[in-house]
Amino acid sequence: MLFFNMSSVQKKFSVEKIQYYKVNNIFSYPDESFSLSVEDFFGVLKDSVEKVKGNKIKAIMSIIKKYDNAIKKNNTLINKYNRGIESDNGLGRQGTENTFLINNSEVWYMWSLVVGILPAMPWLIEYQKQQKIDKEIREKSYYSGEGANPDYYRPMIALGIKPGILLGLIGFIGSKIKLGEKPYLIEHGSVQKPKLFEILSENEINMVLNCYNEMIIK
Repeated sequence: MLFFNMSSVQKKFSVEKIQYYKVNNIFSYPDESFSLSVEDFFGVLKDSVEKVKGNKIKAIMSIIKKYDNAIKKNNTLINKYNRGIESDNGLGRQGTENTFLINNSEVWYMWSLVVGILPAMPWLIEYQKQQKIDKEIREKSYYSGEGANPDYYRPMIALGIKPGILLGLIGFIGSKIKLGEKPYLIEHGSVQKPKLFEILSENEINMVLNCYNEMIIK
């Protein structure tokens, strides 16, 4: 993968705005003096995303994640395709894959974290509120707002630890229990790398374009 220095790109193209061309699936300036593959475009965007200001960064990060997940899914499909053998009908490649009691342990790990942390949130909110109160008292010698009572919620801090650990263990153990194998067939034409317009909506493409061009101009 090629990496581009944002400052050098900025010096060369300070006025023109890069555009996405669906036919060629590339990003390019109108005069075609400079172009970026989709992969390189997102590489630049990831390296510079901290420059995005305000609420926009959340939307941009979500789009980047959506793109990354689609590419990851496609790479997984290609790996399965490469592991297979030519099918009898010649339409694709076939093989078998293991099936487990739990095939997506990451979901269990995610919920393990949520369950472990969630009961402690009321205490954390009250604790942060108390910290602000203490700071204001130190600085002004008085406080006239609402009080805080983190001690009231302190017993809840550990409520989610055991259930959270249990969920994580279930996900881990279940992902190791093999139930069997299932056959798969992947057609030859389905392993092509997806085009950007097949992954993102027109609105999402325009959003990352505007973000990129704003960073270049600045």
